[in-house]
Amino acid sequence: MIFTSLSFLLFFLSVLLLLAVFKRQAARTYILLIASYVFYGWWSPVFVLLILVTSVWAWAFGLLIDRTDDEVKKSRYLFVSVAFSLGVLAYYKYAEFLAQSFYAALGWQWTYDLGIVLPVGISFFTFQTLSYSIDLRKGKIPVCESPTKFMLFVAFFPQLVAGPIVRASDFLPQLEKKIRISSKNIVIGAQLFLGGALQKTLIADNMSTFVDPIFAEPALYSAETLWLGLAAYSIQIFCDFCGYSLMAIGIAKMLGFDLPENFRMPYLSRSITEFWRRWHISLSSWLRDYLYIALGGNRKGKARMYSHLMITMLLGGLWHGASWNFVLWGALHGIALAIHKIWDDRTRDYSELKATPLYSSIAWLSTLTFAALLWIPFRCVDFPTMQVYVSRLFGGADGIDWINPQVITLLSVVVIWHLIYQFKPAVLAKFPSDNPERFGVQFALGISIFAIILFAPLQTSPFVYFQF
Repeated sequence: MIFTSLSFLLFFLSVLLLLAVFKRQAARTYILLIASYVFYGWWSPVFVLLILVTSVWAWAFGLLIDRTDDEVKKSRYLFVSVAFSLGVLAYYKYAEFLAQSFYAALGWQWTYDLGIVLPVGISFFTFQTLSYSIDLRKGKIPVCESPTKFMLFVAFFPQLVAGPIVRASDFLPQLEKKIRISSKNIVIGAQLFLGGALQKTLIADNMSTFVDPIFAEPALYSAETLWLGLAAYSIQIFCDFCGYSLMAIGIAKMLGFDLPENFRMPYLSRSITEFWRRWHISLSSWLRDYLYIALGGNRKGKARMYSHLMITMLLGGLWHGASWNFVLWGALHGIALAIHKIWDDRTRDYSELKATPLYSSIAWLSTLTFAALLWIPFRCVDFPTMQVYVSRLFGGADGIDWINPQVITLLSVVVIWHLIYQFKPAVLAKFPSDNPERFGVQFALGISIFAIILFAPLQTSPFVYFQF
């Protein structure tokens, strides 16, 4: 079920109705758990068993970790729990990629089809079980005694298939409180949901009709069109994923739960380090806490710190998909992060210069350009397509000139939105509001609904991050 579909609307209203009828905490927990499995099973019922087994495995080994005082056994239980979760992820996501790469390295031709279907959202719920097991072993969180609550933590449907990645330390304590359906939360959540739907349907889906053919056959288009296609995809992936996150946060809010912020206007960043503090925050913070810091972070000298950054971003790129394009994307981001660290260290005495508008403008423009250019390997299906796109982008190539007025209009809307956020943040800070009687709230909601109905494409495209 896609959040913007009629089937999801009916599903969600049914869940709200059941929660309104059954007021006991235990009943509401079971309702949300069953609803989450129904939601996940809508794509493929067989994978409900996978998420169930993954959840029970992590929960059971969490009990074993908690109930022994032997530190060696604790570490062994953690190893087994983590190995199982990573093994499942590796099989479904990377088995065929690794086999193909092995054959290619030996000069052999890969002619097999393993028939492995990638379960939706496996990267997200795997990271949630991993963080629980690791935090439990470190003594950062108490053990979850209830299998029902733990399974709901893993399968909670608003964020199940595309995040935000929720940690047990944030979600499980909320299950210890009474699940409340309040008018205040519904008003706030509905505004968040509608804001996300506006980004997804009005901007991202309209951009996709322009972006898809350009990235499919970049050899056909002029350099000017390729630059516009790159700008359009940069906006598409941001509005698509940020839109999903906002809708997920809004749905959870209406159900009485708080999910973490996942985007903070990343295209306003003035360094690649700042970009990763604003883009897909739940993933970047997960990689920082459970990979970069676990490797040693910056505690073992500069050279090791740079290698830790590279390893983290390489694996972060591979997390996005089994493709060398994603590995390249992650590697280039890792190199950029290392270069920024070096630059920052060597320019510490120039804080006054860095505070000037000229420096800030150059830093912003270079960061935005770099991040946008790296969407090329991220979006292209393979290396040859990426090479064609890059060579024609910088080669002043002739071809089809497709300067789409709708895309120009939407790009202008997004630019104005960012300018308001940067220079008039108080305007956007009024939303969401818990007062539905405010004229500004009613007007904004009305305009949003009208815009979605009037300008959204008839065919809604799947969210970009469903494939990860």
